Amino acid sequence: MRALTTLFACPVVALAAVITQRSLPAPDGPWTAGVWRQPSTDDVFFSGTAINASGGKFFINRNTTAACPDDVENLDCSTYPGSKTVFTGGNDTIFLDVGVPGGQQVYVAEDGSLSYTVAHSADLPDGAVATGFVRERSESFGAPVTLANGNQTWAICPVSEGEPRERTYQVYVGTATEDCLYTGVRTYTSTGPDAWEYA
Repeated sequence: MRALTTLFACPVVALAAVITQRSLPAPDGPWTAGVWRQPSTDDVFFSGTAINASGGKFFINRNTTAACPDDVENLDCSTYPGSKTVFTGGNDTIFLDVGVPGGQQVYVAEDGSLSYTVAHSADLPDGAVATGFVRERSESFGAPVTLANGNQTWAICPVSEGEPRERTYQVYVGTATEDCLYTGVRTYTSTGPDAWEYA
């Protein structure tokens, strides 16, 4: 009987080892981010909808807001179209991939909103947290590269009316109200910088 139990146990252990999800380092270089939501309790699906910077916060279904000054000597703004939001980092801290000296850092504001600093300033508001971000590649399910912040959840909260998949949503970390949707975040290799600065 013991031998029979061992025969059955070994394949189970082997199978468990195969299906266990493990993480690998994320690829280097700039990247974009998107909301990934495949729920079983409703029909509000998102499959990589871009997370864009606008007004110091991050949204989906809202265009990126970027700027390029026309008074900087030898600056060619045509090389900074500002058409997408590009990030760098992901090993504890995240920055926007920009041309402006000093960069722009991503942080979680006291109210949980995913935010970024203004150009030419590294100052963070009271209660802000700029660390704890982890970007890693999974070996399972198509090897997506995910973004996390500790054990906190990601949420998108509507800031406009309309059909649920077409609304504008603001991105939050670790907090959500009743009308918010919990989600995951995936990242995608990109080129950059795409913007001189995000406005």
